Amino acid sequence: MTTFKELKALLDRSIAWEEQLNDLYDVAQLGLRNPDSRRLIDFLKERQDSNLEVLRNIELKKFGPVEWVKYARDYRDEDMVPKRTINRDSKPEEIFTTILEYEEKLKEFYQAIAENVVSDRQKDLFESLVTFKEGQISRINNFIKAEM
Repeated sequence: MTTFKELKALLDRSIAWEEQLNDLYDVAQLGLRNPDSRRLIDFLKERQDSNLEVLRNIELKKFGPVEWVKYARDYRDEDMVPKRTINRDSKPEEIFTTILEYEEKLKEFYQAIAENVVSDRQKDLFESLVTFKEGQISRINNFIKAEM
């Protein structure tokens, strides 16, 4: 079902989900003992922090009409947040799989919005978020293939 949401509401929801993902990176930093795993998580976490900072400081007026944007689905938290819980005792495979699942869901969310927004500037914004997520996903997949 196609729904309409305020751009601010979509960005607020994005920030909340990105903050939850950031929490997973925090847990991973504490839980991973392998130096290579830690280096990857440190790198991904640094990029995640930068992305969050950008999202928090977006000036909505620069992206065209902010009242309503059309997008494909009405996502709920339970649709996005991975069902598994990780903690500092979780195995590296479980940590990376959980983070990867979350990154992929966020990418799909941003892609759905980018495909349906009317404004070119809004489209560019969400496509840049898709590109960011693709980079994070690629790095995690490459690491999993090489290390696990």
